[in-house]
Amino acid sequence: MTDTTTAAPASAPLKSTFDSLLQAATAFKNFRALSLLGLTFLAVVLTGGLLSYLASVTGIYFLFFLATLLSIVVLFYGSNAVGILLMNDAQGHPDSHGIVDAVLLSLYTSHRLLGVIFLQLLIVLAVVIVVAIALAICKIPVLGPFLYTFVFPISAVVLGTLVFALYFVMLPLAAPAVWNGSSVFQVIAQLNTVVRKQLIMVLLSEFILLLITGFVAFIISMVIISGSAITSSMSLGIIGFGSSGGLLGLASGFGFGGMGSSNGHVVAGMIGGGLLFAVGALIPSLIWTKGICLVYLNSTRDLDFSKAEEQLNSKLDTVRKKAEEARERARDLAAQQKQKSATEFAAPASVIVAGAVADVAAPAAVAPACPACHASIAPDDVFCGNCGNKLK
Repeated sequence: MTDTTTAAPASAPLKSTFDSLLQAATAFKNFRALSLLGLTFLAVVLTGGLLSYLASVTGIYFLFFLATLLSIVVLFYGSNAVGILLMNDAQGHPDSHGIVDAVLLSLYTSHRLLGVIFLQLLIVLAVVIVVAIALAICKIPVLGPFLYTFVFPISAVVLGTLVFALYFVMLPLAAPAVWNGSSVFQVIAQLNTVVRKQLIMVLLSEFILLLITGFVAFIISMVIISGSAITSSMSLGIIGFGSSGGLLGLASGFGFGGMGSSNGHVVAGMIGGGLLFAVGALIPSLIWTKGICLVYLNSTRDLDFSKAEEQLNSKLDTVRKKAEEARERARDLAAQQKQKSATEFAAPASVIVAGAVADVAAPAAVAPACPACHASIAPDDVFCGNCGNKLK
């Protein structure tokens, strides 16, 4: 009997790269992600604005630095929390976490992204050092120019591929990997595998995502700009902000041309316009974030990372073993140095003690004397010089 049941779709059902990335355009429907990103931007503005105002009033310029630092921290953890929500959405589980849960999870895991970036920079630095050593070898007379013929193109290809992969694969996909729950070393292993096997597909996906995000941003900009121009012109005619027309007249109401209650309308219009443009900026941000999550899911869907993770763990174990051996060797050398110092310190002390004992014992020796009159005599005297007694 034939089974007519339909299999459940995967977490991210993808018929094609383009079809899957079109799902990113619906990111604005995720109300939790939209609200959290808006709250994040608002918190950044309030934090930076209030501390900067306090710094200008009190003259404590350290508050400017603190305002910048706190703004970066709020933006970092808030945007990562939004990424967690959109990763769940891309996997087909938009209700997996609430806003509070996403923020707490971001506070607990987002630092992994910093670890990934640090390790990636160390990898780049290691490759640059190797290339520098190779170029230094090329300074050898006669043989150097011959080696440089091959070192130059190989180094150019290696460094170019590394930088290209770093900016267009490693850094963009590191955040979705962390949002998916991977550890630092798992992210490194996964992204190295993606670079080797899915580099072209990732680049094409990011290009398509860029086109989708740019097109949506263009549509939103046109809607906001045209709508704002029409509304501001109608406001000038009905409410009245000055003699100039269009957006220029609305803006002039905030200056010397505005009188009476019109200034309140101008301020309200500017605040409302700022909020409108902020909301317009939120939607492309959400589309790009969900799209990059889909790119990550597409590029890692059919890959097996177990071998790459085992190789990475093996290399890490080797590094740890060598580091432990170096520590043990350092401990042995320190113990030997300490024992040597103790021996060198004890030798002069024994000499000093022996000399003191000799100095004390020397005065205690009895000088020879005549047995008859007890006068002092020399050891080789035959007769006592005092009483004439025969000594020998």
